[in-house]
Amino acid sequence: MMDLAAEARRISLLLRGLSSTPVDPSPIIRTTLPFYGVSVGELRKIAGGWHREHPDTDPRLVAALADLLWSRSIREEMVVGALLHGRDAGSRSRFGLRTADRWCRSVDNWETSDAMAAWLTAPAVVDDPRRRFPMLETLAGRRNPWARRVGLVACIGTGRTPDAAVWWPRVTGIILRLAGDREASIPKAISWVLRAHISHAAPLVADFVDAHVADLPAIAVRETRNKLRTGTKSGRR
Repeated sequence: MMDLAAEARRISLLLRGLSSTPVDPSPIIRTTLPFYGVSVGELRKIAGGWHREHPDTDPRLVAALADLLWSRSIREEMVVGALLHGRDAGSRSRFGLRTADRWCRSVDNWETSDAMAAWLTAPAVVDDPRRRFPMLETLAGRRNPWARRVGLVACIGTGRTPDAAVWWPRVTGIILRLAGDREASIPKAISWVLRAHISHAAPLVADFVDAHVADLPAIAVRETRNKLRTGTKSGRR
């Protein structure tokens, strides 16, 4: 049986060892969370290396370790926790609304919310969208602005699947619900979600933007139309 506390300490020491020349993320992500200053690329390597070293770990233990790392409320440990949880299918099958709400209470910045959304919540929804997509709709209605961002950003998961059009009406329901929300970088997240659906549902995206141009944030309209026209959000080929 894995000693979860000891394993979390080992990962923490590894992270500290990578921070001899730290990068200060706080001016960019505006967080009050403590951090070591390790790059996101290194965090992804650590999570991938851990799974290679522990290929047959009980998914319940992976989920528990991820939860323990997240609860320590240190930027790098939270991101590694989300990556560990999200990269194991058995582990992420245990991820649900109760855990999502609890994790969101520790978030104070877009980077950590997006790590949770893109690397854990989105894959969990794609695994079983019929059962889990309602979680995104619930999160999008929370008072916590970071929970709303997680519910929105995780919609990129269905946008990257061949059946994106199936879930498009419910995705647009979340987008329209948050179209007037200016908290927690919601407008840029709406742009991200719209652009993520272009590969598999471009005509639907174009029609939606045209129909709701007055409702959507200007940045979302501009970047989505640029992406539709040129393939890049900036409009430069």
